[in-house]
Amino acid sequence: MSTALKILALFLVAAAAAPPPTLEFNDINQLIKALEMPGVFMNDKFNEKPLKVRMSKWHVTDCGMPSDPVKINGTLMPDPLNINDEITGSFNVTPMVMVSSPLKTEVTIMKKVGSGMVKIPCISNLGSCSYDDLCSLIPLQPGEPCPSPLSDYNIPCTCPFKMGSYVLPPQSFYLPSGILPSWLVTGEYHGKAMLSSNGKALACRELTMSVVSS
Repeated sequence: MSTALKILALFLVAAAAAPPPTLEFNDINQLIKALEMPGVFMNDKFNEKPLKVRMSKWHVTDCGMPSDPVKINGTLMPDPLNINDEITGSFNVTPMVMVSSPLKTEVTIMKKVGSGMVKIPCISNLGSCSYDDLCSLIPLQPGEPCPSPLSDYNIPCTCPFKMGSYVLPPQSFYLPSGILPSWLVTGEYHGKAMLSSNGKALACRELTMSVVSS
């Protein structure tokens, strides 16, 4: 699974009802490593039985300013998206400046409750959290080769990211229910992620979606 798709998966995993029970993984690095495991996970730190999860009504918008120097576009198909099924994803990232550490990321997750929205708290580094440096969460050291398919398309996966256009054409992968926490529940969600470096805004994306789980 590509680093970009891992990050998107992390974004989805964060969408949970408030307040969720204690998470079974210690930090976001463990989750990133777990996302690299093939097949359905048997680790008891995750779900002991498969979840039936359907995510639909995807809508992603750019919440940044026209002057923001990093443009991010991506797709996930199909809609609705069924966990434990094949998913197809692609992205196009165009940094117009050198992007380097520290790459601050602020994530806000909201869940619709009644006629209002409730903010999901940051628990065990997941939810509505602020990460001082996204670069430090990438499970590779600078200079290490990037995994396929990133390497197939000359897409870097460690900081710094040079100016240019990085395009990953549609790639299919299997997303098992084992990466989803058991507290992912039915509801309407809204998420926002803002990227910045040294106080300068780089990019902002917003996501709305519906989740049905059983």
